Amino acid sequence: MAKKIVKYDISYKSLLETFQKKPAPNNILLSVKEKVLIDEMIRVIYQKFLSKESASSNDVVHFNADDRNIEAVINECSNLGLFSERKIVVLRNVKKLLKDAKLSLLDYLKKPNPDVCLVMIASGEDFEPDKIFLYDAKAATDTASENKRIIEANVDIFYISEFSEEELIRWTEEKFDGYKITKDTIKHFLQFSNFSFDEIQSEIEKLKTFCFFTKEITNDSVNICNGIAREFSESDFISAILKRNIEHAIRIYSQISLKKDVEIFLLFLLNSAFIIVYKLFDPEVARLQGFNLKRELKLWFDDQERMLPAYKSYRDSIDADKIIVIFDILYKADKNFKSSGSDRQTTMISLINKICNL
Repeated sequence: MAKKIVKYDISYKSLLETFQKKPAPNNILLSVKEKVLIDEMIRVIYQKFLSKESASSNDVVHFNADDRNIEAVINECSNLGLFSERKIVVLRNVKKLLKDAKLSLLDYLKKPNPDVCLVMIASGEDFEPDKIFLYDAKAATDTASENKRIIEANVDIFYISEFSEEELIRWTEEKFDGYKITKDTIKHFLQFSNFSFDEIQSEIEKLKTFCFFTKEITNDSVNICNGIAREFSESDFISAILKRNIEHAIRIYSQISLKKDVEIFLLFLLNSAFIIVYKLFDPEVARLQGFNLKRELKLWFDDQERMLPAYKSYRDSIDADKIIVIFDILYKADKNFKSSGSDRQTTMISLINKICNL
């Protein structure tokens, strides 16, 4: 079996380049177990075979051998008509076909439809072309020899080899297209992935959303998304807003929101913070000290009292009229948060940018 695998062995990148440069074969047996890689490969195949950038549900039809419905697969592949168009038919878990189904598939492969690209998928451990297509060397019969001839003439077989570390880093880097990320950060990121391509893809999308405005993936952002960075509090968030540090405020919000729905509470805290700032414009309030100032500003907790220098510094950096603008921003955000169709993350990031840019 090892020799058979070596015979068809090809790297993922080489196979992609093969499909991109040459006409797509009509019948393909593809050994790959990661769903993300299967989807990518099928996308490249239909772009080449159909000459389209994206495919409709009519262009790519999916079947699974577990469903025991080989008749539907053959009918889809053989469907010819005056107005028929080229299409891709994908058959997953092909080794699980029963003998009669394999014979039906072989019968189709004797004279396949040139307007159809049949992509048969087998996972790595199920990759035994001789058993899939009934030409096992142990069955040295004329039928087995004929089956082997049919397959060698009409089916292109590829076994995607395991990714090397460098190939995995390169594949991951390509998925971060449009974002700045170093190879060292990619290696750091991959430590948390269990080297599962599906998990890597999911975590990449999470990181790209988290770093959407900075367009840079750092070790810190990787740590935050994996829950191993230092814990930030809601007070840290208010402090970042008052310092107009947009990136830090978004980072803190993103970390907190990974664990709980926090937007309404943060909005309440922001509203309370800017009420305090607005009161500090009143000379009578500004002259108060000690407990009287704490009572007027409602600074009942230690965290709130520690924020007093930040409130005063912010008051000195802004006009009172702009605080009224901020209250309007908070009011509109509150309406959006309470709307069932709103995107809370987008609303919060927009709010952070608007306030910090005043």
